[in-house]
Amino acid sequence: MKSRLLLICVTLAFSSTGCSNKAEQTQHATETFSPRNWQENIVVDGEIIAANKTPLTVPGQGWDSRTLIKMLPEGSLVKKDQVIALFDAPKSRMELSQAEMELLRKELAAETIQASDASSRSALSADSAKVQTDLRLSERYANADLAIFSRNKILDELQDSGFLKNKRGYLNWKTGQVQARSAAEQAVLSSQKESVSLNASQHKKNLDALELLAPHDGVFLLQANWDGAKPLVGSSFRPREEFGSLPDLDQLVANFNIEEGRTFGLKVGLPVKVRLAGNGQEIELSITKVGNSASVTSRESPVKFITFEAAFNKAQAQSLALKPGQALIGTVSLINQAKAMTVPNIALIQDGSNFAAYIKDGDQLKRQAVVLGQRGPVRSEIKSGISQGNQVVLLPEVKDKEKSKDTHS
Repeated sequence: MKSRLLLICVTLAFSSTGCSNKAEQTQHATETFSPRNWQENIVVDGEIIAANKTPLTVPGQGWDSRTLIKMLPEGSLVKKDQVIALFDAPKSRMELSQAEMELLRKELAAETIQASDASSRSALSADSAKVQTDLRLSERYANADLAIFSRNKILDELQDSGFLKNKRGYLNWKTGQVQARSAAEQAVLSSQKESVSLNASQHKKNLDALELLAPHDGVFLLQANWDGAKPLVGSSFRPREEFGSLPDLDQLVANFNIEEGRTFGLKVGLPVKVRLAGNGQEIELSITKVGNSASVTSRESPVKFITFEAAFNKAQAQSLALKPGQALIGTVSLINQAKAMTVPNIALIQDGSNFAAYIKDGDQLKRQAVVLGQRGPVRSEIKSGISQGNQVVLLPEVKDKEKSKDTHS
């Protein structure tokens, strides 16, 4: 019984070893290293934009807000001097009414000052005339023979000439004071009127600048703010705030944003097949511009994108009636080679600036240093390190993990 149990255990042990070896052999997928056609494409969404565009800002001056009450639909074709959007400035309208009322009050105040000045000067003029008459009478009796007049008559009609001269001087001084005070009040009032008039003039200019006109022919596009929202009827804006743009239809380009990690081999001159959304029309273009730096396109995502463009010629844009904002799909042909010696990128192991691959030789796996040529998103060209006909392991990281476990154990 003991010998029979021992035989069963040995059999099970050999069976498990055989299954383990078989599993180890089957878990390493390989590819034969040989010449093959190598094509790599990038498919990315994009839109048509204008190479040059004229910014459109909210009309008006100052800081008074204005309300959008009417505008053309986004994407509308407009002609030069056509009204694109219409605004209203209720605050400016109210303040203009208040300024005009204040100007009227200042005019009435000016007339009151003039009337008061005329009344005061008239009273002083009458007093001066009486003093002058009394002074002449006093001077006339000053050298006359007083014996011919009765004493009471002389006392009643004759006044002291010195007193009359002093009074005349006082009345002259008071007249000058009235004139000076009136001139000062008029100057203050004039300054206030000028300030109110300037304010009213500014509000009139604001109310005269409530129409946004097209500076040239083009397509009207709205400008999105920091959170992606576009202007809506009823929204408030400040003068000179960016409202939209008017692209130049003579220079249109296909604009694409691609993740920074997918830009292997992307360069100017590569062919791009553009398919227009809606009608499915395909156009053969080439990349005319690639961005130098990557940047995020949304506050919600840290992923950075690089922009590249492919320009349409004027005849294409006119024949297909292309417009900015039109969606499209671009297929960039990165690589198109016949009989290229390549391996999948998943077969490569990177160690710093060096690369290696595992070659399967029978039941053995050998690590082999390689020299890379051109790289693509899926495959890479091998310059040296692997011979034609070698079996290249496609998932070498599995072997590396096993070696790491054996080392630690």
